[in-house]
Amino acid sequence: MIFHGSFRVPSDRSHVFAVFMDAEKLAGCVSGVKNIKVLSPTQYEAEMEVKIQFMTLAFKAVGELQESVENESIQVEMSGKPVALAGVFRNRLNVHFDSPVPDETIVTYEMDVQMTGRLASLGEILIRKTVEKSAIEFADNVKKIFN
Repeated sequence: MIFHGSFRVPSDRSHVFAVFMDAEKLAGCVSGVKNIKVLSPTQYEAEMEVKIQFMTLAFKAVGELQESVENESIQVEMSGKPVALAGVFRNRLNVHFDSPVPDETIVTYEMDVQMTGRLASLGEILIRKTVEKSAIEFADNVKKIFN
């Protein structure tokens, strides 16, 4: 499943980029992250819970920064599996930062989410709604850092 969107942040591009490069700070913006462990400047592990309409799923995930261009873009790959459900997920995330006016950054993202096993059987409609809702919450939380 492909997801894409954008949001505006009331800060200059270098400060917004710095938040996205700080795994611990960024994890605080992601709903459901219970624990994050930074393994290296480009790798981390996370424990999280995701509410999907009628159930809450616990996940263990590993993320890796694949590529970054300072103040312009990042590419992250995350993979993991639910704790009590068969299946795995993989998410490739591309984020671009643009500043059309001073002290404002437009964050544009594209996510390619793939799932297998029982996790995939939950259905694209349920997963899509959950990811879209989480993306809105994430954007709001990032904006709050700069208010």
